Amino acid sequence: MKIYRPLWEDGAFLMPQQFQQQAAWDVHLADSVARMGLAHPWGVVAAEFDDSLLPLSRLNATRLIVRFPDGTLIDTERADNLPPVCDLSTVSERSLVDIVLALPLLNANGGNLDDGSESERPRRWKSERVNVQELAGHEQSEVAVLRHNLTLRMAHQENAAWLTCPVTRLVRDAQGQWCRDPRFIPPLLTLSASPSLMTELAELLHHLQARRQRLMSMRRENNARLADFAVADVSLFWLLNALNSAEPVLKELLDMPYRHP
Repeated sequence: MKIYRPLWEDGAFLMPQQFQQQAAWDVHLADSVARMGLAHPWGVVAAEFDDSLLPLSRLNATRLIVRFPDGTLIDTERADNLPPVCDLSTVSERSLVDIVLALPLLNANGGNLDDGSESERPRRWKSERVNVQELAGHEQSEVAVLRHNLTLRMAHQENAAWLTCPVTRLVRDAQGQWCRDPRFIPPLLTLSASPSLMTELAELLHHLQARRQRLMSMRRENNARLADFAVADVSLFWLLNALNSAEPVLKELLDMPYRHP
């Protein structure tokens, strides 16, 4: 979609298009900068669900922070409403279902705000009126705000009209009830979005450090500056060298879980 940067000048007649185009340019600029540092600057930052409702065939999200491939940031803690509960009773014949967070595609020809009228395609935004605090004073005023029209959908559904990002996978347990697959790793924007991956990383680092300490104890010190191995232990030397190289990298990932994997 073409973006027109508005010219802000004295006496300009303000219209919604000016603010919309300025916001679109700001989003494009932020996305361009993000792609300079990351090959794929989209994915899940946080995806949390209420597992107690899964035996009732209902999936309810409690916290979602997701960046879509077009640069749209979803944050239900700060700006967005949680999507409606997803009904799983319609997939009784399946034993595995991938769930995606879905956002309607932006239509360049307009009509993206849901005004309650019938539409052949899903609308990207909803409007809502909320009381907003004036930060310099003590007054509150009612302000019309924009909400993303989010839904939880199944990956096997027809999703051509939506932007989607996988957030979880559901499988059936021994009793035939739905549960979340702990082995599933969605597209991640941060390592902390996958607790199972963080656990595996911690275990890997623990084993690596233990192996490294064992190899170090096998080393014979000739003097304070020279480490000598027997001829038969050359392979152990190179293994120790590899472990010493990998340990700081893995430790940095574990200590900074908000980094991109």
